Amino acid sequence: MLEGRNFTIYTDHKPLVYAFTQKHEKCSPRQIRHLDWIGQFSTDIRHILGSLNVVADSLSRISEIEMPSPIDYKEFSQAQLSDEMFQLLKFLKVPGVDTKLFCDVSTGRCRPLLPKEFRRRSFETLHNLFHPGVKATVKLVGDFFLWPSYKEQVAEWTRCCVPCQRGKCNAIRIGLLSLWFLPIVDLILLFLELRSILPFKWDLASRRLVSTD
Repeated sequence: MLEGRNFTIYTDHKPLVYAFTQKHEKCSPRQIRHLDWIGQFSTDIRHILGSLNVVADSLSRISEIEMPSPIDYKEFSQAQLSDEMFQLLKFLKVPGVDTKLFCDVSTGRCRPLLPKEFRRRSFETLHNLFHPGVKATVKLVGDFFLWPSYKEQVAEWTRCCVPCQRGKCNAIRIGLLSLWFLPIVDLILLFLELRSILPFKWDLASRRLVSTD
């Protein structure tokens, strides 16, 4: 969501500060393509010490950060017990969860079957990470969860996502080519005007052009 906004790029790699001022002869074709793509968003690159680059340091340690789950799995388990879809299924122990859930293991992965009240919430949790397209969202949800006709429902929710619609780049339709009548008319008018000024020479020129000798 950076397109059309003014922002500054901070980096602890100081040579990148001069990336847009150096001569292109020193850059490889790949570097030129990368700079061209980055330059479409911003060319304001500034240096910051690595010890002060808190954002990049936090992202590099993302695996060490334990984020609380947005889903209450105890409530999840109770909802499964009251949902008619799960009456013929058995409990399975889900890795990393303290309670047992009804799951599908046909793909080799343990995918909990979502009750109705958890479907929209789980979709928004995954889709709002980076707002992927319809196919990518369906695959993303299907990798972790399952419920009847989830593909159609996830596709419909993705199409109705307001941030996705705002960020969508619609193709510009090119109209039909206009006929070239005006330049020809201008040339004819210019010829008639010059002929009225120099009638003799233009008559002579016309006869020479028409003559086949």
